[in-house]
Amino acid sequence: MKYEDIIGRCDTTTVSQVVSRCPNALNVLEKHMPEVDAHRQATLEMVASLAGVNQEILCQEIFDVMMAETPLEDVDTDVLLELIQRGYDIENLKQLPRLHRLARKIEAIHRDNPEVPRGITMTIKSLEKDLKDHIEREEQFVLERMEHDQPPRPDTPIAQMNEEHSELHRVLKKMRRLTANYRPPESACRSWRRLYRELQAFDTRLSEQIYLERDILFPRFQF
Repeated sequence: MKYEDIIGRCDTTTVSQVVSRCPNALNVLEKHMPEVDAHRQATLEMVASLAGVNQEILCQEIFDVMMAETPLEDVDTDVLLELIQRGYDIENLKQLPRLHRLARKIEAIHRDNPEVPRGITMTIKSLEKDLKDHIEREEQFVLERMEHDQPPRPDTPIAQMNEEHSELHRVLKKMRRLTANYRPPESACRSWRRLYRELQAFDTRLSEQIYLERDILFPRFQF
């Protein structure tokens, strides 16, 4: 999970917004900029610049404090829904076409290399279609019914969504097998190595999302 998923972008999220959600975040900000309380409308990016600190470090420290104070199990349902839809769904669907193109390039250029991950292109393409269909069904028939902690409905297809999650897990396991757990061979070029790095990052994010839905969000609405 990236810090942006919880606190937003450094160049748009303000001190006031962060502190209203997590008062102890002010302690982190004051450590780098003691007078920050007088600049509540400043963005985190502006604070980092004025304090002479790397904004990635500052935002990660704030994220760590927020997650320590509010474990995912205690995060509001609407915050979880936004995290899933804006933080995971959009990003995952954006990444897959690019990964598909890169995989196709690697399989074509290195087709005579016995260590090339044969079948990875079709696997990614199939995953792209399955994930897109899954997200559309989930948003229409499940997530919309959970907004604002609506009372659970017996006809919400949570069990079906979890079955589809299991199928997505099987595809991820296949990708790990095809790529030797995303470990490129010694002969791999830079593009091949990049493909494996980005596939591993995608695997991590999709696995995180499935965990958030199956183990944290869905149990709130099951009978």
